[in-house]
Amino acid sequence: MRILLMLNNSLIKEYIVDQNEIIIGRDTGSDIPIDNIAVSREHARITREPSRITKGPDDYFVEDMGSQNGTFVNGHKVSKKLLVSGDEITIGKYFLKIYFEEDPEAAKIGKLDEKDNTYRMRAHDSEKIFEKHSK
Repeated sequence: MRILLMLNNSLIKEYIVDQNEIIIGRDTGSDIPIDNIAVSREHARITREPSRITKGPDDYFVEDMGSQNGTFVNGHKVSKKLLVSGDEITIGKYFLKIYFEEDPEAAKIGKLDEKDNTYRMRAHDSEKIFEKHSK
């Protein structure tokens, strides 16, 4: 799974994750740390569970961990929600865009340069992302 951490339509960091639990929060020990007062120390978590519907890929869920300001998916406040590729998790003023590797859109977004871990994106792709999120 790829997670793009963004603020004000700017990419902060890309995460490639393959673990069963990802903690998002203000704590520096979080898997995805967000240094912002609106973010709780342990704000939310993403968990991977075997799919109950298909024998295909695992399911991923986002779950609010009792945060003060809530966790939102595609603009709706959630306590726990099944994620699909393209979902946008909002925590404070930050958002995390979720992509699964089997999603063809994931390949179009951009890739990390393996030499220096710098995120590279074509201008056309960034315009699509910014248009989509500024609506």
